[in-house]
Amino acid sequence: MIKSYTQTTYETCLACCLLQATQVNFDNKMELAVINHSLKYSKDDFVAGHLDFIHQKFDKRITRIVDNKYFHNYLKSIKHPNVDIRVEKIDLKTIDKYIATTPIILYIDSYILFKVNHYPHFITVLSKKDDEYQIFDTWDGKIKNLKSVLLSKSIQSLRNHLKFCPQIIIIERKK
Repeated sequence: MIKSYTQTTYETCLACCLLQATQVNFDNKMELAVINHSLKYSKDDFVAGHLDFIHQKFDKRITRIVDNKYFHNYLKSIKHPNVDIRVEKIDLKTIDKYIATTPIILYIDSYILFKVNHYPHFITVLSKKDDEYQIFDTWDGKIKNLKSVLLSKSIQSLRNHLKFCPQIIIIERKK
């Protein structure tokens, strides 16, 4: 179950997605605690400190899938304990495979959602029905339906236009 929550800063989309994935109640104080922990954790990787906070606070198993073997090798070389890091092409087929069992956190180009500017952004992909994905976007705190072609374009734009590595993050769910 996704908590209706709107991120309170322009850089806390990942913090909010991760907190939602833990399935605990949280507020602005916890959201800021995640980003603050991340900023102090490492300058080498924005995501690593976020994942460390979630593991430390909630003792969750975390899987991080990246789309690029060179980035994968880089992540393996830096401080990244308690996270299973894998390399796998991130596309709709891969998304479908993982959301069959759990929601996932996905890194995309936000331009596809807002048509304002290109900016990396994390969302939660909840499910798929027919040719649409149901997503939760912490920017405005809304569940939305996104056509498959647009989700695919948002991943391609992150990779090819913004030059960021697409990623999927999976947090162990409560049984």
